[in-house]
Amino acid sequence: MNASGRIAQLILNLAGSVCLICFFAGPTEAQVSAVYVDPLNLIHASDQYLSKGIEMIRFGDPEGAIQYLKKNRTISKNTFESEFLIGYAAKQAGNLDMAIDYFSKATRYESLSLPAFFERANCYLIRKNFGAAVSDYNRAIIIDSTFAPAYNNRAFARIRHYGDKETSIYLLKLARKDLEKVIALNQGIPATARFEYFFNLGLLDLYQSEYMSAKLSFDTAIAANPGIAKIYYYRGAANFLARYYQRAALDFKKASELGFLSAETPEFLKVIDLINAHEALTGEHVGR
Repeated sequence: MNASGRIAQLILNLAGSVCLICFFAGPTEAQVSAVYVDPLNLIHASDQYLSKGIEMIRFGDPEGAIQYLKKNRTISKNTFESEFLIGYAAKQAGNLDMAIDYFSKATRYESLSLPAFFERANCYLIRKNFGAAVSDYNRAIIIDSTFAPAYNNRAFARIRHYGDKETSIYLLKLARKDLEKVIALNQGIPATARFEYFFNLGLLDLYQSEYMSAKLSFDTAIAANPGIAKIYYYRGAANFLARYYQRAALDFKKASELGFLSAETPEFLKVIDLINAHEALTGEHVGR
């Protein structure tokens, strides 16, 4: 194999590895947590049981809140507020089965309760029951089509649900639309707070081999918050795969300077050095 062939093979090998990296270490781990108004603020405390239960949850005693609320024999016992609080306390305590059960009971009292469906969806998400999570996020969005956290978390659920060969790319496209919606709904918030949304858009595009779209999203993320090291690495990957090798080298070096260390960075730089040497020796221009 000649020099050009060896370089091409190295590029193909890295292209395959970076896709796996960007999916498994990117969208799944980098996804932002939803900015969600404290649901306890939405609960009307009509008596001491509800007030005390909220106080116990807020002060870090969800197990105590569950036991206390279950002892309630007042008119507030069989209400949306009581069932929701027990569900939320159970979620905080890590008892997801109980949480899902009580959020379901709460929806029987209020069939259009956004917090109940959203929190139940979050429980399904934690349990990696991604289909059920998407279903509940759908319900939350039907109740309030401007509720950005539901779009954000639905995108995350769809990314994590990736794997079905017949629907995987479709799920990623739907996830991208969700993130675009989140960005549109958060136009008024500071740019730094939207960094992760653009970062995730870039990761999704990178995985789908839309390298220039990925680069544009990473550019926007860097403009929003230029001090985040990881973004330079992934923009470097997008530049590399789009054959902008010198730009890629600058990004990889910047990522390293800011403290983002990847096992693949030396391989990328090795290929770029080979390309530079090949171009200097033959006069053939390999990249863009």
